[in-house]
Amino acid sequence: MKYTLLEEIGRGGMGCVYKGVDSTGRTVALKMMSNRVTCFPEYRNLFQSEVDTLRRLNHPSVVHIVGDPYQDAAGNLILPMEFVEGETLEHYIARNGVMPPQEAARLMCKILEVMQYVHDRQKIHRDIKPSNIMLRADGSICMIDFGIAKDAKIGTGNTVGRIIGTDGYMSPEQADGLNIDTRTDIYSLGCVMYYMLTGKNAIQKGSNEYETINTILRFKVQPPSSVVPGIPEYIDKAVMKAMDKNMRLRYQSADEFRRDLDMSAGSGPRPTTVTIGSSPDNDIVVHNEYVSRHHLVVNGVSESGADGCMSHFLEIVDNSTNGTGVDGRPLRHASMRVEYNGTVALPQVLLAARAECPVDWNQVVRMLKQRGWNPQQLPPLPETATEGLSPLLAIVSFLIPVAGWIMWGVWRSKSPAKANLAGLLGFAGFVANLLLILIMMK
Repeated sequence: MKYTLLEEIGRGGMGCVYKGVDSTGRTVALKMMSNRVTCFPEYRNLFQSEVDTLRRLNHPSVVHIVGDPYQDAAGNLILPMEFVEGETLEHYIARNGVMPPQEAARLMCKILEVMQYVHDRQKIHRDIKPSNIMLRADGSICMIDFGIAKDAKIGTGNTVGRIIGTDGYMSPEQADGLNIDTRTDIYSLGCVMYYMLTGKNAIQKGSNEYETINTILRFKVQPPSSVVPGIPEYIDKAVMKAMDKNMRLRYQSADEFRRDLDMSAGSGPRPTTVTIGSSPDNDIVVHNEYVSRHHLVVNGVSESGADGCMSHFLEIVDNSTNGTGVDGRPLRHASMRVEYNGTVALPQVLLAARAECPVDWNQVVRMLKQRGWNPQQLPPLPETATEGLSPLLAIVSFLIPVAGWIMWGVWRSKSPAKANLAGLLGFAGFVANLLLILIMMK
């Protein structure tokens, strides 16, 4: 397939990236490795490594190849890739400033889910930084630039000419030329989170490569809250643990990091929750390639209204990369509530909007009830007595003595026995009315 280059959209030490179109008119990104370096076998190996890595990764939040790589007449190696609409995290922070802590935590949870997918396939990115994380307009993310990703099974951590890490996102073990594993990405992700919260790099770039590497190895990073006060303690601790210079003291997986960021510290009791996704640590595991690792959260929520009556809701929260269908409408990176009263039919919910991945509401509600949610519980009765008589009770209480006295008058001469009974009924009704009035006056 032939490609037409339109404009340069990025440049690095080994080449640049162009926006282009293919012969069908589709917009693509053309990543070019310059002929200045393609003459060296180690660089050609890096190019092929990226091709092999991306062919092994099939995730909507990982940039994908859209055509076969090729070499142009000038000797440049070119890889046709998905053109990702949006902006980098680096540009977003530069334009909008630092993120509120909870927003940063939610975004990092999405990034961590993608990186767990990458790590599960025995791949290490090795160049995670804000400029390599794209934010799409729909709120999803896309990890790009796997040019120096390596196979986790291979022991060496050395890279060609120390081409990465000089901006301060490289882990200490990588800077020291030691063997690395997926925990090196955990460190870089901690640095990215630090940047999201503070707008600053945790490790400042030195005047030369040696100075920067020495800073990575020796400098003691202060918590994000020391730069931006008000950051919750649990986020502070999570970032600092991810950035521990000792890889054995860091989070040992992206999922572990994500679970700590997924807390709701300081917000009171957490709602009763059921999680749904493809990862084994979910409450309900759905084995389908389109279902995200932590696709959906369903909260059982009960709230008291101004009238004292309890209302019960099922809150559906989509955390997926490819959305959820709710009665045919898309729900993506958002939440919605549906009222639950045990009788009204609940909406049809399809993970990834696929018919073979429906949510079983009976199973979800059963699990929520087992965890303490009780939508059938009635609100407590008010301590004070009823404030007034119902219309029916008032009419009945008035008619009984009136009817009794009328019948006493009709039967008094013709049937004295019946008249006496009617009189007693009227008197009893009158006494009952007095008692009700006294009760209401208390």
